[in-house]
Amino acid sequence: MKKVIYGFDKLERYTVILAQLAIVVMMIIITVDAVSRYVFSQSIIGVYEFTERYLMIAAIFLSMSYVSKIDGHIKLDLVIDKLPVKIARSFNLIFLLLGAAFVFGIGYQGMVMTYDAWVRNIVSTGLIPWPVWLSYIWVPIGAYLFTVRLILQFINSMLNIYSKKEESETAKKEGVL
Repeated sequence: MKKVIYGFDKLERYTVILAQLAIVVMMIIITVDAVSRYVFSQSIIGVYEFTERYLMIAAIFLSMSYVSKIDGHIKLDLVIDKLPVKIARSFNLIFLLLGAAFVFGIGYQGMVMTYDAWVRNIVSTGLIPWPVWLSYIWVPIGAYLFTVRLILQFINSMLNIYSKKEESETAKKEGVL
């Protein structure tokens, strides 16, 4: 299990680097476009579409799994903190599985749309006809990575629950508790 997590963490690191690169490219081309608009009275054609349809999608979807790893997603702890520990753990397990199923569905639909756009050679409307599949491809990649992360978190939670039960049972047998 540790090898799987190590390999996945490494893959996840590469996708986060790609997401960070997308953000840096966004910052650079938007800055150059703004400077060009004020200095030369001419904006760069296609900057808005490229950042909106390609770079933002890549930045968001390629970083979702990593954000889950560092527990950075928004969640409502207000209710969960008031519940008993066993019930809170059970809800957490259910939410991880439901989340994995939901995100897998998003990834599957994104994969279907990507394949369709690639096969039909669909291009975007606008001044520059960008291939649409290059925009869509980040959705299934990011969603499937996020699905795997949620499943790994589910397995880790299950292993922690069982190891804590075994520890407490061993402690009871030994008369520690």
